[in-house]
Amino acid sequence: MEMPPATRSSARDAMHDLHKEGSPVVRPETADEVIESGWRRWHSFERRNQKATGAWEQRLEDLAKGLRDAFEPDRRLVGPLMEDYRHLASILGQVFRADDDVSDHRP
Repeated sequence: MEMPPATRSSARDAMHDLHKEGSPVVRPETADEVIESGWRRWHSFERRNQKATGAWEQRLEDLAKGLRDAFEPDRRLVGPLMEDYRHLASILGQVFRADDDVSDHRP
């Protein structure tokens, strides 16, 4: 599923804001890669977690772990940065969910 331009723009704005706030897991040079990776992870949740209820918290934790695994060389060494990945996932999840809501109403 291709990401709509408006969603990409919103995600970039959110990443920019997180970087300005000092997030240690958001870097301008990897922002587009993080957004793409997060988008794929978000849209593959139900296929990968067929028994999950799809609750918001489950999706965010899954997204955070996916981003961690994609961008950290050794996930065992992430430690306290996991909270930063969870915050990033929360922000991107809101952007992606807004697109899901719009998609549900497209003809």
